[in-house]
Amino acid sequence: MALPVDLAQLVAQRAKAVDKGELSANYLVQHLAERELLQVVNNHPDKLLTLVRLIRDVAELDLSAAFSLWAQSMAIEYLAQADTDYAREVLPVLLRGERPGVTGMASVFKQAAGCGDIELQATPVKGGYEVSGVLRWASNLVEDSLVVTGAVADGPLVFAIDASAPGVSLGKPFGLLGLNATASTSLEFDRAFVPERQVLATDLQGFARSVRPTFVLLQTSECLGLAHTAAQEATKRLEGVNGVFASEVQAINEHIASLVEHQEELSRGVEKQVDPVALIELRLAAAQAAASATQLEVRVAGGAGYAQHSPASRRFREAAFLPVQSPSEAQLRWELDRAREAA
Repeated sequence: MALPVDLAQLVAQRAKAVDKGELSANYLVQHLAERELLQVVNNHPDKLLTLVRLIRDVAELDLSAAFSLWAQSMAIEYLAQADTDYAREVLPVLLRGERPGVTGMASVFKQAAGCGDIELQATPVKGGYEVSGVLRWASNLVEDSLVVTGAVADGPLVFAIDASAPGVSLGKPFGLLGLNATASTSLEFDRAFVPERQVLATDLQGFARSVRPTFVLLQTSECLGLAHTAAQEATKRLEGVNGVFASEVQAINEHIASLVEHQEELSRGVEKQVDPVALIELRLAAAQAAASATQLEVRVAGGAGYAQHSPASRRFREAAFLPVQSPSEAQLRWELDRAREAA
């Protein structure tokens, strides 16, 4: 396991409280940072593979905690890739877990893919930009969060801004089927000032290409961690009449294992430029495996799987989020069709 055993036990113990919204899903980031594990991962020669395994381990126990760790990890990745004076200044703060990191890049990736437009508008002013508009969904959003997102001025730009900056206001938390502890809401910009030094990139296509493989592979970890636990729990319940599910459970276990192997291969080869078709196919297959595995777990668990806050029910509700997580299943399938045509 990439996740230390004692922290794994902690995540397992707290999963129910997180699901009920009694505890912020971001708590684990602080525990990892206190042990300097985020710094260790960031400096590891196999950084991506290590992070892929870490988030997969967390997702096996609690998707909400894994999702918050993914958001923090992506904010760190954006700053590392930008490598500006400002990015180097604030990156250690996120690595120490002193502030939550927010990835508000859904519309940025849509525009880069050619299937949507950036939601925020930026007007050049002395020393930077004024940004207005609504970021419809982001997570890890609290007053001291650092948000990375994009806007359009004369051209597109990616920037970082404090969630508490003048002109920025948090929406009301969403009421979700699951993952309510991930501090997911909207963010409104009303002529919020972004200093020039907080612009991370103006080459939208280049920046998107540099961070997208990490973005998708870490999302895949969320899917596969959740899928693995659901399948393993179903395996434990195959006694008696549940033996009729044995072949289905074996098949989903084997499928998940093959997807994990493929994910690790792609993670090792990301520096050599990952095939976009393979990347999107993996992400779609992983989300479908999570849906299939959690549905199977509920069927095998019977009435216990239908109890509102049972682990099986929680995993079933969490899996329902994966097709709508940006990039959504619709966007991924749209991109896959075009990637295959290009290939």
